[in-house]
Amino acid sequence: MNQTTKITAENVCDFLKRFATGISVEYLKPISNRHRGGDSFTFYYRDDVILKIARNAYRTRLLKEVKLTEYLHTLSMPFTVAKPIMAHDKGFYAMFSRINGSSLPIEALEKFTAKELESFGKSLGTSLTFLHRHKFPDEVLDHIRRADDPFAVAIRDTRQKLAFIAENTAEIYTNRWSEKLENLQECLDQRWAVVHTDLQINHLFFVQEDFAQLAIIDFADALLHDPAVDLSEFAIEMYSDLPPDGNVAKRVIDAVLKYYQTDDAAITEKIEFGLLVFQIGRAYRWVKSSVD
Repeated sequence: MNQTTKITAENVCDFLKRFATGISVEYLKPISNRHRGGDSFTFYYRDDVILKIARNAYRTRLLKEVKLTEYLHTLSMPFTVAKPIMAHDKGFYAMFSRINGSSLPIEALEKFTAKELESFGKSLGTSLTFLHRHKFPDEVLDHIRRADDPFAVAIRDTRQKLAFIAENTAEIYTNRWSEKLENLQECLDQRWAVVHTDLQINHLFFVQEDFAQLAIIDFADALLHDPAVDLSEFAIEMYSDLPPDGNVAKRVIDAVLKYYQTDDAAITEKIEFGLLVFQIGRAYRWVKSSVD
């Protein structure tokens, strides 16, 4: 086995024995099915450590996560991140401190009291404000690439998908989407900041079950992009997985926006654009699979 060997769930322990002789595989415990998916194989190591073994194509992402969270640990922040303990110099694997907390099942948001929702919104809103406004040093930014889908590109690609949908099915009425896209495009001035880009509910941990003590995990996908991307990703999950009438989703998103500080007057329109792109993308995949 060499360093270019494709890492799989079946050979990951052998890979560690070859390249991480200081790590005892008998102390590894899979984190449910998460150890088999995503960019990395993820395990608990002993009781207080998380071990990530990067898939071959994602080693630079793991090094980025190490560099970013290592720097964040030097700051006084309104949220917590896992602290890097050690990392292979080529990004084969990395160890992080284990956060004393857990993520919420998204269904729990439906049962939030007004006080719990306020606390949740404040924690996430102030945390995202800090992340998006912070001026990161070049030694961190050198590891974070600029997104290849800024608003101008996203608008172009979405128009192409709308045209494909319209040409290949009469079951989906695209005019309302096209009109909405044209109305929103004037609001989409591109801004650049460090964004998480994968802000799912299972990447938000609450330290000792306290909604006021938020931890954000999994920064491997961090990019330079418009700050609204994080809020859009969060909104997509809320509207997709909470009751379809959208009432709970809106309450949760409004609670976050109440504490999210920005001088971007178009933040709401940008979130709306993200939701629109998601809807069109889902329809496009359905039509394309039907055509194929």
